[in-house]
Amino acid sequence: MYPETLRIEGTQQPYFRTPEFSKLMKDVERWFLDSVHAPDGSEFIALTASGTGAMDAAVSNLLSGDDKVLVINGGSFGARFSRICERYAIAHEEYKIPFLHAFRKEEFEQYAGRSFTALLVNLCETSTGQLYDLAYLGEFCARNNMLFIVDAVSAYLADPIDMERFHVDAVLTASQKALALAPGVALIAISPTAVRRLGKGNRAYYFDFEEYISNQRRGQPPFTSAVGTMLALHQRLESIMHKGVKAVNDEHAQRARYFRELIQDLPLALPPIPLSNSCTPLIFPEENATAVYTALKEKYEVFLTPSGGDWKDKQLRVGHLGNLTLEDYDDLVHKLIGELI
Repeated sequence: MYPETLRIEGTQQPYFRTPEFSKLMKDVERWFLDSVHAPDGSEFIALTASGTGAMDAAVSNLLSGDDKVLVINGGSFGARFSRICERYAIAHEEYKIPFLHAFRKEEFEQYAGRSFTALLVNLCETSTGQLYDLAYLGEFCARNNMLFIVDAVSAYLADPIDMERFHVDAVLTASQKALALAPGVALIAISPTAVRRLGKGNRAYYFDFEEYISNQRRGQPPFTSAVGTMLALHQRLESIMHKGVKAVNDEHAQRARYFRELIQDLPLALPPIPLSNSCTPLIFPEENATAVYTALKEKYEVFLTPSGGDWKDKQLRVGHLGNLTLEDYDDLVHKLIGELI
C-alpha cells in the first residue's frame, strides 16, 4: 500500500449519504471508465465485495439459461467462472488449458461458429500469471457475435485494457491488486451492449446491476459502501489519471522485466507462456518452493505468493503491483540467492 492510502484508511469514516460522497462516487465513475477506455454509454458499478463477487455478479446479471457460454479455464480462477455458471444453471463449455501451458489460438478456433453467446476469461489467470491475447479474443467475440466478459482483477493497470478497441462488454477488477487498497471493493464497467441485456439474467438482489446503475445516477450505492476504501480509491484513481494510465502500465512492465532479467542465472525457471506484468511465476526444479517461502517469511518477513495442490513445492509467484521499487527486487533477489545457492 502507498503511504497516502494508509493515511486515508486510518481516518474516521464519514457518513456517506451526503453530497460530498456523491461527488466522490461520480469522480470514481468517470476515472474508472476512462481508465479502461469504456465506450460512450457504458455504465459503472462499485460493489462492496471481492473480485469473486464481481465475477458472480457479471454472470448473474448478464447471462441466463438461454445462453451458451464458453469459458477459458487455464487455472483456478478460470475454473471459478465455470463453477459460477453451474450455480446459475447456465450452459457452458470449457476450453481447458493444462497448468502452465500456453493458450493456443489454432486450438481455440474449434469453438468458432458453434452458437456460443458469451465468452468468459480471466485476462490474467492469477494462479499461473498467464496473460491471454485480449485483441484476438475480442476479435473472436466480434466475429462470432458473443458477449465478451473479462475478469481483469490482476491485469487492471498492469496490462493494457481498451474496452472499445477490443470489443469488451464487461471489465471486472478489485481494490486489492494494482490499486493497492484494502480488499472489499469490486469495480465493474459494462458496455452499452451489456446494458441492454440487464433484466434477462438471474436478478440477484444484492448484486442487481440495475439497482447500482440507478443509484449511481445520484452518486450513491444502493447499500452500505466500504467507505474508507472508497475514499482511498478516489485518491488512487486521481493520482493514476494525473500520471496517465499508459505510464502506470509502463511502470508495471518495467518492474516485471527488471525482475525477470535479475533471476536469469538463478536455479529457477519461468513457464513457457505469455506473462502478465502483474506477477512472475517462479518454477522450482528442486521442488523446494515451500522451504524458500517459509525461509523468506520467517527470516526477513518477505512474503511471496505460494501455490496449492500439486504445485505447492514447485511454484511461487512474485508480485509487481502496488508500492514497489526496483530496489525492492534487488533486495528480494539477494535474499533468494541466499536460500537457493
